Amino acid sequence: MDAGRQIPSTTRSIVAKNAQVRNVAGAYHDHSTTTNVNNIQIANSGRHEMEALLRHVAHGAVHDSAERGPDAPKCHPETRTAVQKDIMGWIERGEQDDTPKRILWLSGPAGSGKTAIAGTVADECYKKGLLAASFFFSAFAGSRNRRWKKPLIPTLVYSLLQHESIVGYKEEVLAVIERDPMVFEKHLDQQLEKLILEPLRNALGLLGSQNRPKVIIVDGLDECQGNSEPDVGPGTDNPAAGSNAQQEILAALSRACAEPAFPFCIIVASRPERIIRHFFADSPSPILRIFLDDKYNPDSDIRLFLGAMFSDIRRRFNLPPGWALKDVDLLVTEASGQFIYAATVIRFLDNPRVGPPQQLLTQLLQWRSLNDSKPFAPLDLLYHRILRTSPDPLLAVKWIRFIDTPSHAWSFPLHLKYMLESYPGETEHVLGTLTSLVELEGENGEPSFRFYHKSLLDFLGDPRRSSDLHVDMGGAECFIVDRHYETLKGAYWVYIF
Repeated sequence: MDAGRQIPSTTRSIVAKNAQVRNVAGAYHDHSTTTNVNNIQIANSGRHEMEALLRHVAHGAVHDSAERGPDAPKCHPETRTAVQKDIMGWIERGEQDDTPKRILWLSGPAGSGKTAIAGTVADECYKKGLLAASFFFSAFAGSRNRRWKKPLIPTLVYSLLQHESIVGYKEEVLAVIERDPMVFEKHLDQQLEKLILEPLRNALGLLGSQNRPKVIIVDGLDECQGNSEPDVGPGTDNPAAGSNAQQEILAALSRACAEPAFPFCIIVASRPERIIRHFFADSPSPILRIFLDDKYNPDSDIRLFLGAMFSDIRRRFNLPPGWALKDVDLLVTEASGQFIYAATVIRFLDNPRVGPPQQLLTQLLQWRSLNDSKPFAPLDLLYHRILRTSPDPLLAVKWIRFIDTPSHAWSFPLHLKYMLESYPGETEHVLGTLTSLVELEGENGEPSFRFYHKSLLDFLGDPRRSSDLHVDMGGAECFIVDRHYETLKGAYWVYIF
């Protein structure tokens, strides 16, 4: 090395035994001062490479981003404590199990609070130094890049680079980007390999297990709409593109967890959509499944949430101490275990521009007589979006109305399936994308038709709310009669032959 060459004072000194060292300061890159010893390379560069990485990051998808903001869904204090305890226990001690499960699938019906739980767990892990990275997909996000898969790996990589405890990882990643600036245009599996797995293999190592991040959280996977920008956005929903992207993401995450050099566990939160259900059902690796059903006693948490919110409204609007207390149980029943219903109720009541809370609550409890008020607009939007994922939304609505008919309420699910299907497998075709609204298969694998939301039936029964998805009583009755006729006709020919 030329001892007379002056290196700018901003240069960080590097001491590496058996290494190739390259000195870089700002825009100054001194190739002539490279010392070669053995095969490890540490580059004290990175500004341009970091800028390239940042251009591909979905800044709004990180758990504490300004886009998600302070109003991002979070669990109300003292609610969802049991499921949070299960998840945190797995993060902190799951690797000690005899057969460690490195992926946790948090699932449940639409509106059951998955994103709130994921957000709360992310915050808790961040405080404890356990959060390695996060990505919160959102089909309703302000930024389009939270709706597609392309920014996923760069965003996770950027978060991983912030952890000094992952020794050597940052230098390895920036070297990859320097060698191949087009790495962000490769398919997901190659991005995973080049930007996460290979750098981790080559990195100098990690600090002790008590001093490093442990979990990556990917929320709202079912809301990933496609591979690239033309696939996403209002009016451009492409179910096939979304399903393919979701499957590719799951395959990449599973591959990462099978890599010995990958030291993190992963939480995937999503609705139980068909492509995701099938992927986890066929996974050769053990998966920890948490489904947000009655096991976690959501009614108790919803009652606590409503009570706290009503108390706050009473205080701010100077209402009598007993206001709304007698209505809590009714609203808990109406919620059917879904936090989105309770949250929608509170948003409606806490809007002075619409009217005083007392008047709005009275309207809410008599919603069929509402005029211009739309207290369930967020819920209705959610139902519209989910129902339209069916290849035949109107037929799906007719099936739901058929299942909900009082005369069929006590029918065996297998009998209902027999009457509804005009060909084998039609149930999966018509309702397969709606499993966040209706259960199609019980724990024993037998057919099951169980609605998660009472409010879904209210939505479908009101033409003002369901609009073009509304099937009036006459249309529903004609469909029911037709299915009975087809069933009897089929039974007749089976008897004859």
